[in-house]
Amino acid sequence: MEQFIYQKLVESEPLGFIDPFEDLGTFDSALMKFVEPVEWLVNRYSGEPYNPYWQEKIKEMRELYIEYLESSQTHNEPLDYRLRNDEAKKHADEIVTTYLKLGFRFKEIEGKIKLPIKRLRRNWRRSDYVETAKPRFYLKENLRNGNSYPKHNLPSSLALNKEIDKQWIINKLFGQS
Repeated sequence: MEQFIYQKLVESEPLGFIDPFEDLGTFDSALMKFVEPVEWLVNRYSGEPYNPYWQEKIKEMRELYIEYLESSQTHNEPLDYRLRNDEAKKHADEIVTTYLKLGFRFKEIEGKIKLPIKRLRRNWRRSDYVETAKPRFYLKENLRNGNSYPKHNLPSSLALNKEIDKQWIINKLFGQS
């Protein structure tokens, strides 16, 4: 049903003159209605208000848009606040770990699913899923010779002598030169 309404919405204006997701006006998702009347909308191509024919077309498209959102909300129900069975827990774990692997923070995840941030922090650790990229080092000689394979640690010629570094740090900390 949802796909049918989406298709109908997209094909409602086949010329592409009106984009059903941008040109219908500001939508208030809490009230499930558009903020400004159709008469106030301005054509993005001409900079003038739409003529009466296009205003009627926009009204039809707005009705389809609201119908589409209502149908998509009934099918994509958020997670239950109380995870009562193992299936719901597995489903929640799959969703949360996916968000964490993509780099989302707990506050952002809380906004997307219906689980409180305290539960998210108690049951998952971001550090288990967020990974940093390993550094890559290239030598100019290798690049000139056509070898473009990186190294993941500093070459020994560039590595610093740890004893000299320790002595330098001690000297700087204690003001010795």
